Amino acid sequence: MKEKVTIVLFLSIIYGFFLFNFIMKDEELSFEERRHLKQFPEITISKVLDGSAIKEFETYTLDQFPFRNNFRGLKANVEYSMFQKLDNNGIYIKNNKIFKIEYPLKETNVELFTKKVNQIYDKYLQGMNVYYMVIPDKNYYLEDEHLKMDYDKLYKLIKENTKELSYIEVRDLLSLEHYYDTDTHWRQEKIIPVARRLEEKMIGNASNHQYEFQDYKPFYGVYYGQAAIGGKGEKLTFLTNKAIEHAYVENKSDSSFHGVYHLKELGKMDSYNVFLSGSTPFITIQNKENKSGKELVIFRDSFASSLTPLLIESYSKITLIDLRYMGASKLNEVITFEDQDVLFLYSTMVINESVMLKD
Repeated sequence: MKEKVTIVLFLSIIYGFFLFNFIMKDEELSFEERRHLKQFPEITISKVLDGSAIKEFETYTLDQFPFRNNFRGLKANVEYSMFQKLDNNGIYIKNNKIFKIEYPLKETNVELFTKKVNQIYDKYLQGMNVYYMVIPDKNYYLEDEHLKMDYDKLYKLIKENTKELSYIEVRDLLSLEHYYDTDTHWRQEKIIPVARRLEEKMIGNASNHQYEFQDYKPFYGVYYGQAAIGGKGEKLTFLTNKAIEHAYVENKSDSSFHGVYHLKELGKMDSYNVFLSGSTPFITIQNKENKSGKELVIFRDSFASSLTPLLIESYSKITLIDLRYMGASKLNEVITFEDQDVLFLYSTMVINESVMLKD
């Protein structure tokens, strides 16, 4: 009798969740995981015959499972608290700061990165003022050595293989406090010294630009949802002044124009996209208040989105190129390299995964 009651209870729970899943409205997005969720699949005879219908339905039920985020949070807390694991699915939490394990160092990818940089230099940039800056991910500043890549070797490999470019060091200007607790990126209000050092190296003097600070909260970084442990959001601050407010950005991929800060992105899936509307293949920033005619070209990843606004006052025009979305072979179709300053600005994370950069 006891076994029958157990079976009935188990089946009731299973079918209860199954029924609840069909009653509830399907969610289109997972804010926590920053991705689109699988919708009810289209069932066709061909899909049934080749088995893909079953696979798509399984993915759908997993994505739309009732109280899915609650179960994710329960699992994460069990892993961290009960089993005392240092990480859960590559997410590592220390002193209320969330990290993603970046390990191991992929030397072939680092060498591939330097090869791509050198190819661009040889083809387009010889004789120009060309610089590079490697941004350490925040794991670099962890005292704990838990599954960290060999950063010393990464920097050494890059320096040895990019001798034609001028290196700008910024590791000494940063610490854990310069990065968001729940995100991979640095805080714009903390990196003014980085912008000033870039100006000092590239144009010969560091300016004393003044900014107004504008705050938004709560900001939930990319690691917040991946950690699945809940908690309060944090503050996102963006800096503005007359030059930034009057500059205009052209997105070449869709021929749209907008301001430096895209305020409509605040509160969406990734509020960090407020900076230059996030990652796009090719954009230009015009500052008509700067009459020098001086131009800067930045080959970049997402870290440049929040740094670039702090350089606007020093240039008449800034061009940003993201090789994750546009191949280097297409450069001569969209830009003419003449006497611009050129900066390769990449984080250690992208360099360690440089296969994502298009040829």
